[in-house]
Amino acid sequence: MSRTRAIGRIPVRDVRPAVESGNRPAKAVVGETFEVTATVFREGHDAVAANVVLKDPEGRPGPWTPMRELAPGSDRWGAEVTADAVGRWTFRVEAWSDPVATWRHTAGIKVPAGIDPGLVLEEGAELYERAAAGVPKEAGRGVLLDAAEALRDDALTPVARLAAALTPE
Repeated sequence: MSRTRAIGRIPVRDVRPAVESGNRPAKAVVGETFEVTATVFREGHDAVAANVVLKDPEGRPGPWTPMRELAPGSDRWGAEVTADAVGRWTFRVEAWSDPVATWRHTAGIKVPAGIDPGLVLEEGAELYERAAAGVPKEAGRGVLLDAAEALRDDALTPVARLAAALTPE
């Protein structure tokens, strides 16, 4: 009897490019951009996020490349990456729960409907503050702290507080 590899809470399946189920290397030329795709999902309603990490021929991991959902609700994610030197490159797909995306989705439904707006907005403020703690000052920490402050601004309506916190900046 053969053992099946366990599947984690956030499975990453059907990773491509793959030749002969990953038994042979996919090939590209130096400077050629190619797409890495994978099926990424989890149980429940929480949102997920994913990225691709290329490793150069020396085994050094490069910067991670955020993946995007290819079609909403499809669980297929993709990102374009480029190998910039000759040699055997490898890549891996990483996935995790995305509490900010989960909160943004939930808040976008509950706050306009008037369902516990105070609680939802406070949860968002705390979430943004926790996220800001891990961001260097020069990399945009202030944007997250401004969003948390907007979520707590009692001078605004709940919908306006939410809108101020969801601006693209």
